[in-house]
Amino acid sequence: MDMLLPEALPPGTPLGSWRVHGRAGYGTYGAVYRAHKKGWRKGPLVALKLARFPEDPRFDREAELLSRLHHPCVPRLLGRGCWKTSGEGEAHPFLVMQWVEGLRLYDWAKDHPQRLGQAPRLLAQVARALAATHACQGLHRDVKGDNVMVSPDGRAFLMDFGCGTWKGAASLTEGALAPGTRSYRSPQALRFHWDHRRSRGVHYEATPADDVYALGVTAYRLCTGVYPPLATDPSLVGDDGRETLEVLVPPGTLAPMAPELERLILRMLSENPQDRGSAAELAAALEAVADGPGRARPPMKLSDYGMAFPLLAICVAVGLLIMVSGNLDLEGVWAPPSVMSDAGTRGVADAAVEELPVSSVALESKPGGLHLEMPKGPLPGQRRPPCTRAQIDIRGGCWFEVARAMPPCGEEAYDWKGACYAPAIASPRPSTSDTP
Repeated sequence: MDMLLPEALPPGTPLGSWRVHGRAGYGTYGAVYRAHKKGWRKGPLVALKLARFPEDPRFDREAELLSRLHHPCVPRLLGRGCWKTSGEGEAHPFLVMQWVEGLRLYDWAKDHPQRLGQAPRLLAQVARALAATHACQGLHRDVKGDNVMVSPDGRAFLMDFGCGTWKGAASLTEGALAPGTRSYRSPQALRFHWDHRRSRGVHYEATPADDVYALGVTAYRLCTGVYPPLATDPSLVGDDGRETLEVLVPPGTLAPMAPELERLILRMLSENPQDRGSAAELAAALEAVADGPGRARPPMKLSDYGMAFPLLAICVAVGLLIMVSGNLDLEGVWAPPSVMSDAGTRGVADAAVEELPVSSVALESKPGGLHLEMPKGPLPGQRRPPCTRAQIDIRGGCWFEVARAMPPCGEEAYDWKGACYAPAIASPRPSTSDTP
């Protein structure tokens, strides 16, 4: 008999007092199965999370944290055990939790654009779950849309505490940062990682303020369809001194929302951790917004929001043409917010500040239109190398390749070796001098 793999158990496989019904998915450290109690032909399904690696201590830590948590927006821990392979007999720990039917938060928003007015209520429920986690001296450390499930009755569940920890728990990673998702990292976490990038044996001590910041990123992405720029990108403003900081665009300029909600999102994204507020305070404030008279918002499709970056890029490109011809100063131009899918949790902390993929600007070429040759040098205000992974260095400037476009590129892009390119804009670097 072939040895079974923990991520590929067939239906009917027994694990302790449970029996596998089918696989629901798997990630870096574990596979999740739908399961039911042995001997029960009918009954509620449970989520059985099985470790992919034998004796994985992360499962003990997650079980301990979940055993301390009792909140209606956190799946209940129902049991735990170990499963041994049929071959070498290695023990793989597993957790049994309440099964939550529903959609991931951003998928829910895409499928229910007419119900986005419920966003404050959903965010308040996540904040309440975070407040309960913090009250038992725990941290989630991977709050994001993919880890929030919306049930058919409209309740938000905070899921996957695999990156979580609690006060006094031993560190399980060698890198400076615990596993997590880079686009949701706080300024303090990213700077710590940069400052200690060559150090060994140092670990960033996350706080509840890091979870609150990640909730702010989640709220921004949910309500606008795009991500805010990274809190800070020390890898881009460190030794080489590149001018690459993006400006945080207030979410209310990208999508209609109550002013109170916009203020709360910006508060959660505050640079200073003390200015973000506690999860309990934010939950109460979000509930007030949900119950207030300004909660209604016009129905909008998430795909409409996703056009923010391409449209802004077109405007910037056209503006550059005008400025080049008129010798105007480009100082003060800001870069548009990033548009990307929810980044996956990284299993290696050293990869936590790796470059994020940025969507190429999508434009259609115009047959017989204007043919713009690639300039011999960088344009005024254009970003200069080294460029990000999503960009290409052409003649001393950084450029985005225009997706699905071929020359002639029209008025918005430049021709280069059979493809169309739009310039990457460098935002002005903040002054390091005190204002007199």
